[in-house]
Amino acid sequence: MSRLRKSLVLLRAASRLSPRMALYMARRVARNKLAVRLPSAYRERLATIKRATPEMGHGKPLTPAVLEAASFYGAEYRDQIDSVLAGRVRLHGREIDFGSPSDIDWKRYLPDEGDHQMWRVKLGHMGFLSPMLAEGGPEHHAAAARAISGFRERTLVTDPGSFNAYWFPYGVSHRILALTSGLLLARAKKGLAPEIDALVSDFLRENIAFLMDNVEHELCNNHVERNLAALSLYFSQVDKVPPPIAARLERDIAHLVSHTILPDGAQVERSPMYQGLSVVSLAVMAETPFLSADLRETLARKLEAARLAFAVLCHPDGEVALFNDSWHEEVPRLSGPRAPEGRSILEHGGYARLSHEDDVCLLDAGPLGPRWNPGHGHADFLSIEITLGGQRLIVDPGTSRYNTGPERARERSAEAHNGPVWAGHEPAEFLGCFKVGRMAEARLAPTEKLPDERTISGVFRSAAGRTARLVRLCPGAGFLVADLWDGAEPRGQVSWLFPEVWEIEPASERRFLLRHAAAKATACIEVLSDGEVEVPRASFCASHYGRRDPAFELRVRPHTADGRQHLLCWIGHAPPPPEALADCGMLARQLEALVEAA
Repeated sequence: MSRLRKSLVLLRAASRLSPRMALYMARRVARNKLAVRLPSAYRERLATIKRATPEMGHGKPLTPAVLEAASFYGAEYRDQIDSVLAGRVRLHGREIDFGSPSDIDWKRYLPDEGDHQMWRVKLGHMGFLSPMLAEGGPEHHAAAARAISGFRERTLVTDPGSFNAYWFPYGVSHRILALTSGLLLARAKKGLAPEIDALVSDFLRENIAFLMDNVEHELCNNHVERNLAALSLYFSQVDKVPPPIAARLERDIAHLVSHTILPDGAQVERSPMYQGLSVVSLAVMAETPFLSADLRETLARKLEAARLAFAVLCHPDGEVALFNDSWHEEVPRLSGPRAPEGRSILEHGGYARLSHEDDVCLLDAGPLGPRWNPGHGHADFLSIEITLGGQRLIVDPGTSRYNTGPERARERSAEAHNGPVWAGHEPAEFLGCFKVGRMAEARLAPTEKLPDERTISGVFRSAAGRTARLVRLCPGAGFLVADLWDGAEPRGQVSWLFPEVWEIEPASERRFLLRHAAAKATACIEVLSDGEVEVPRASFCASHYGRRDPAFELRVRPHTADGRQHLLCWIGHAPPPPEALADCGMLARQLEALVEAA
């Protein structure tokens, strides 16, 4: 990308900041510079806030929110609390042996992570200390204390770069949630040594002081959500909340939920993974006793809606869909109520779902993200994911990294996704890790314009033209996927991506039979309309951060008729049954009507 184009992207991104966000961004830049140049002054500022921060009280009953927060970190880390005793920490599938908890290198730099050191940031969350305190014995408690003492010895809040690593406000929020929930459970079991309790409590006050001074209003969205959840959990445990703090949290939480949790419960950034984090945050905030009754009632309603939205965005395996910035094992698997059978629509979130038993299709037909900060969005307009018989078949390319580079650019591009795209045309502009210039938005088709509850659809308009996708469930058999490009040029294409665990065997030029090597499941992908079908080729997908797994890509280009491009594909357990073939003409007419109305 040329320097001029980069400047234009930055200008477009900056132009969408609200005055409030711009003010906080300027404050953040000033803090980053002044804290390093005047370290004693900034440390004294935080010490003053800490002195005014009350300590957590003792003897308060454990609330469901405390248990949910502890369970959140326990689900990810309880299986490695013995490893941490020896100084071994595993994050994002990569284990590093530091020798002992006291010697953890909180500044560890990983060259392959470039300009976004996600492993180091997650290390600073200290999530693994929560189950060590809550579920471990005296030796685990002592190891947690040594890790905290080592952190204090080896890091300073005024170190250059600290605000993007171990004192990153988002990471500090996770640290507060992890240590507060772990400490409270340890206290309830009455097995925590007083000196360790005092150490953890004092360290928590340091983190609270920092976060009170650095709520990320410049980024908004899930960052502020995590900031406010951490503050809510901590101050829920003090004997008396200072009135200015209570008033501030009332105001900030009300603003947050009105702007970032949509009426259907979807989080505004539209990431299924962040949706799971929102459930935990809302559960904490909904139980905050010093908030007004009206706000707590609003939070309870939002929480109920967010739980349902999370269920809609999960597959039968309990893990999230991989749209936008999402990956597995960052949030606990879905364990509560499942999404209802049949059709589910998140009208405001821009997602639609069809399901029958363990067959599920999810459609992304919404905006890139919130206008003010769409940094987690991907150009996955009208993309789908399909699970057949409980096994994921059609997958999203996922997110393997946040750092700038060709892999990040590729994973966010329209070409990497399976929506109906115009070859050679990218509808959105991405720069670096999270900056977005030109935006775009798909829209769900109104349900009243669809033939029945077995159908979902969306329309997308870009500079290249209009496209539309319609998916129809054939219960027990599979899914019909119909696509339309409203124009003969540029050439359209669809790329079906499926994990390498599926072995593929061509049955004809247009029909491909698949066999799941582990589950002994079978599937069939067949192109039912004219067009160009390429030979399946090797590719990659990412269901976990920090790694890419082998996959196959089947690329199909539609045929042109009457100045439009049409494509019809079958994705099912076996070749399409007669009733599915009988629906093809109806689907084509339906798509044309949707495009004309768009």
